[in-house]
Amino acid sequence: MARQVPGTAGPWSGGRRVSEQRGPARAGAGPIAQAGDHPMPPSSPAPSPRSTGPSHTPASVALLPVLAGQKSGAGLTTAELAGVLGPLTLAPGLGGHVGVAVADPASSALLFDDHAADGFAPASTNKVVTAVAALASLGPDKQLTTRVVQIPANGPTLPSAPTIVLVGGGDPTLSTQGPPADAAWRPAALDDLAAATANALRAKGVNSVTLGYDATIFAGPTLHPTWWPGYTDGNIAPVAALMTDEGRAKPADDLSPRVMDPAAVAATAFASRLTAHGVRVTGRPAPASSAGAGSRDELASVSSPRLADLVEHMLTVSDNNLAEALLRQVALADGKPATFDGGVSAVREVLTRLGVDLTGLSVLDGSGLSRNDHITPAFLVRVLSSAAADNHPDLRAALTGLPVAGFTGTLAENDRFTSPQSAPGAGLVRAKTGSLNGVATLAGLVRDSDGQLLVFALMADQVPDLTAARAALDRIATVLAGCGCGGQSAG
Repeated sequence: MARQVPGTAGPWSGGRRVSEQRGPARAGAGPIAQAGDHPMPPSSPAPSPRSTGPSHTPASVALLPVLAGQKSGAGLTTAELAGVLGPLTLAPGLGGHVGVAVADPASSALLFDDHAADGFAPASTNKVVTAVAALASLGPDKQLTTRVVQIPANGPTLPSAPTIVLVGGGDPTLSTQGPPADAAWRPAALDDLAAATANALRAKGVNSVTLGYDATIFAGPTLHPTWWPGYTDGNIAPVAALMTDEGRAKPADDLSPRVMDPAAVAATAFASRLTAHGVRVTGRPAPASSAGAGSRDELASVSSPRLADLVEHMLTVSDNNLAEALLRQVALADGKPATFDGGVSAVREVLTRLGVDLTGLSVLDGSGLSRNDHITPAFLVRVLSSAAADNHPDLRAALTGLPVAGFTGTLAENDRFTSPQSAPGAGLVRAKTGSLNGVATLAGLVRDSDGQLLVFALMADQVPDLTAARAALDRIATVLAGCGCGGQSAG
């Protein structure tokens, strides 16, 4: 019988993260066992390895839609849930440091806690934190705009080739490619910007320009010092306020190595497009300031999809460059420097204003690529609960963007939810994946067979075999979908 999938929102193709698509399955099988791995052991101390125990076969489940923002039903007793999940957390594939938190999003009360207060390397589940902070800070309708301005002439006569500046607005999805096959995902097009700029210049009688580019709204290091240097081989480009195709050397190849100066590459591509539209560019594009240009000097602009769409895309395909760009947008909105440190500080303040207890949050970036990031399962379920709250409708994209098990994004890859033990969870579980060398995480939501909405975070950062660890996490999530324990909610 063919699988069915509940109605889902969000784009599901392109921009995927190497770390969750391919690579050796076993930790230590290479410098990057799975996407974005840092070649060092987990930095946090962990309890002694666990003994193995019995496992449970998940109950068969009917397909039920997972609806964000609805309050949970009767709830589960802690004893019932512990009896169901406890043995599964001892799966050998999860290694010696495992944490699980399951909560009722209506109250954020923990229904199951197994090392839920331990800090774990979150890998890409950190993107859930970035997503919620971005939506809360900027709003779901925010767009990131790339502009072209003409620098006013200083002298009494106009230069033969006036200076125009391509101004980056922090949109890493700006594209040099044609319209994507997925009509739901339409990033801004560099060629549209070039065509509009050429039209505006010709209207002024200008056929030749000098081109500068300004990427200064972002500051600080472009690669975090704790990241493995090899990440630029395909996981992420240096973070820049001006880039095209997320900095890929081969724009049409999602797994392409990244360029080391995305702003210069974007400006060069724009110069080529401008020439194709009939405006000659003299010399090579060079860094320039747009500070002297006012609104009347703007020639053209293009804008990204809405922030809600960007967040959905980031979560579904685990987009590292977009996560780091949104971290800096949060910093700008909060009046802080658009740096790693400024973004992390702003995220903490935004979450505090949302009422999220920050206990258990210690991160250095927005993507989860740093092995020095640490998040507790208990913190992750508090963030997910905030996104599901009735009084936070602007945060819904942080849930609708979560991959659907067996159908979309990173949960449609790597044989996720295809084994006899986890296949019943396909279409029921929505969750963000996380993968680094020796790290496997899964955080999201599910409605169980009694109709109760649950949020969960499953984290392991000493896994000996990533494939086995993913299968174990999928099994736990599937059991949550089908447990139907009933009973009274935990007090």
